[in-house]
Amino acid sequence: MSPQAIPRLAPGCRLSEDPRRPGLLLIPEGELRLLGPGPEILRRVDGRRTLAAIVEDLRAAYPQADPARMERETAAFLERLWERGLLRVE
Repeated sequence: MSPQAIPRLAPGCRLSEDPRRPGLLLIPEGELRLLGPGPEILRRVDGRRTLAAIVEDLRAAYPQADPARMERETAAFLERLWERGLLRVE
């Protein structure tokens, strides 16, 4: 995924807003439990920010994390969602 790619959730997909069920991505087929940084990444996926902007925001929020690893893992996570049809990329 290019740093200039603009990801957005596919129609019918959204993060759960229920505080009793954090880290849950609601999808047309049901739900997908997100582990680790997944929920934090998807909170920044708004259809306006580029991958580079999402990573930059994550770096500001988590300055102790390795920047290169954060960029790699964020792109890989979003690519997996895209492969499953849960994400659109412009």
